[in-house]
Amino acid sequence: MLTSPVEFPIYGKFRKTELSKENLLAFWSAVMQRADFKARTSEKVEDIRKEADGSFTIASSKDRYQARAVILALGRGGTPHKLGVKGEDLPKVMYRLIETEAYTNHRVLVVGGGDSAVEAAMGLANQRGNEITLSYRKESFTRIKQRNADRIGECMRNGKVRVLFNSMPVEIKRQSVVLDVGGRMHEVANDYVWIFAGATPPFDFLKKVGVEFGAHNVGLEARWIAGLVYNPTDPRMHR
Repeated sequence: MLTSPVEFPIYGKFRKTELSKENLLAFWSAVMQRADFKARTSEKVEDIRKEADGSFTIASSKDRYQARAVILALGRGGTPHKLGVKGEDLPKVMYRLIETEAYTNHRVLVVGGGDSAVEAAMGLANQRGNEITLSYRKESFTRIKQRNADRIGECMRNGKVRVLFNSMPVEIKRQSVVLDVGGRMHEVANDYVWIFAGATPPFDFLKKVGVEFGAHNVGLEARWIAGLVYNPTDPRMHR
C-alpha cells in the first residue's frame, strides 16, 4: 500500500511511504490507544432516539449508549448486496476495492457487470502478476460507459482480463471458486473475490431515526455523507 508523509494530531509526523495492510492497522491501533479512542466494531447501530433532555439513546446489536450528539458518517455506498452463496463469509471476499496496488501476484475473481466491476478488474489486471477473471450473469456489458467498454474490450483481446458471460459463482472455497457458466460448473483457482452487485442506501434507517426526505431535499444525501451532526429538529436537515 502506497502513501505519503502526513502530520497526525497526537501522533506527530508519519513518514512511511509504503506499508502493508497489517502495518497500517497496527499504526491506527497505536493512534487510537494514544488518543483513548473507543471503537466498537462488528456492532450494527439499529436505532437512534432523541430524549426529552436533548440527549440521544443509541441502540446497537450488542448494547445501548448515551450521547449528546450523533454524527452520521455512513458512506456513499450503502450496504453491499450479497450473492447468498456458500463461502461468501470467507475473509478473502470483499465488496469495495480501495488500493489496487496492494494486490499483486494473485488469482482474482471480480463479480459484476457495471462500471465499478469493470474498473476494478482492469485496475487489478494492471498490477504485477495478477490473473483476473470477471464473472457477469448477462451475455454482454449493457450498462457501462463507452470508455470502459472500449478498455475492457482491449483487456479481453490481449488476455489481461478473462471475462465469463452468463456466469455466476455458486460456491466460494478457500483456494478456488465454483462458477455456473451457461449451466455448466467450472472450478477456478482463486485467492481473492470482489463482488460488485450493487448496494442498498441507508435511507430506511435514516427515516427510522427521524431524517425526513422529500422532493425539496435534493442536497440531503451530500449533507449526511459529509457527517452532519444528527438532530431531527435542525432546520438544515429539512431544507
